[in-house]
Amino acid sequence: MNSIFASSGRVHSFCVLLLLSAAAAFAQEGNIIIDHADSLVGLEINGEKARALIGNVRFHQGKIIVTCQKAVQNLVTRKVTMEGVVEVRDDTVRMVSSRGTYDADSRIAEGFDRVMLEDRYTTLHAGYGKYFIAEKKAFFTTHVIVQDTASVLTSNELTYDRDRHHLTADGNVIIVNDKDHLTVTGGHFEHFQERRYSVMTVRPLVTQIDTTDAGTPDTLTISCRLLEMTRDSLPRIVANDSVRMFRSEIAAEAGRAVFYTASDSIILRRSPFVWYATGTGAANQISGDSIWVQIRNRKLESIIVRGRAVAIEQADSLYPHRFNQMSGQLMTLRFARNKLSRIDVERTATSLYFLFDGAKPNGLNKTSGDRVSMTFQEGKIDKISVLSDVQGQYVPERLVRGREEEYNLEGFNYRVKITRTERVDGPQK
Repeated sequence: MNSIFASSGRVHSFCVLLLLSAAAAFAQEGNIIIDHADSLVGLEINGEKARALIGNVRFHQGKIIVTCQKAVQNLVTRKVTMEGVVEVRDDTVRMVSSRGTYDADSRIAEGFDRVMLEDRYTTLHAGYGKYFIAEKKAFFTTHVIVQDTASVLTSNELTYDRDRHHLTADGNVIIVNDKDHLTVTGGHFEHFQERRYSVMTVRPLVTQIDTTDAGTPDTLTISCRLLEMTRDSLPRIVANDSVRMFRSEIAAEAGRAVFYTASDSIILRRSPFVWYATGTGAANQISGDSIWVQIRNRKLESIIVRGRAVAIEQADSLYPHRFNQMSGQLMTLRFARNKLSRIDVERTATSLYFLFDGAKPNGLNKTSGDRVSMTFQEGKIDKISVLSDVQGQYVPERLVRGREEEYNLEGFNYRVKITRTERVDGPQK
């Protein structure tokens, strides 16, 4: 028994000497210093000398610290392959994987299988990761998931530049923000952390699912060609180019839309059109230079139109060429229980509406003034009032029949309501 113990002591001393000599060799051939390993074995791989470090392995190169259960270094290429909970640390970044490689010359670390990267801003998971330590850049692919304090992102590929605090994701990008009930999808995404600014291209789509008082889902969708997101003191989503928007009884299109997520309001610009339900099954149309849609407690509260405002509704479904119309420079539409209750038009205000004697058409009235107000009951015109500089005209039915289009107000541009199935096609990036 005594001889066995003596032999074990000599083996232990011999291993320590081997580790010390290996540390010197690693330091000379790539500035890698071994901090610990339970054992070391000399190898030859494809005719090239190598060393295997086994058990609680730890080595470092400058500020880079690597730990694993087994490491094999090719002494010719100075590349290290690692297995068993591989962890690579660099300043505030930590990358963990089931197995990996480390190149001492290029200072590139690779992780395979259940890769995780952490820093002060985010936690990332993927099937494969490559960390360019000198450039402070990382690339990930295969089921990429990134989580920060506000949202979760998934994609096919992702690149992260630490110096620029810039993240780029490609392929089936999905971002979920539970706090705002928002989901944003697209094909290409970029995020600038310090600016708190992001952009999504390649068929971007915003979806916000809420619940009405009745317990039914109320879904907002916005599609466009270019989507910008800013999370500062006034969080907002900006949709650009070929914008399509839908929410319960509202549909809209524009060249640009700004969605203020905190206040639940949307401003539409660049030839905006809005369609809203009347409660009778028809869809009214509004257009102007800019349109502000205000929603409160998940209900449409008001629509404000500025500059060349025009509101159009079909007068009767049996007469498809007859449209009640209002125009002016400022138009405010107010809603109660998601139904239109009042329209106020100011500055060069004009109204045109068709008359009916029961179901029989009976000409039209055209009225103008400094201000025109129109109230509604169950989606139908109830009362019209005109203030200051009033001018009115009645046109009998015999002059209207077959010539309805001649009486349309300036700026009349009736369009068929868009549907949720319509999306922007063509190149988008």
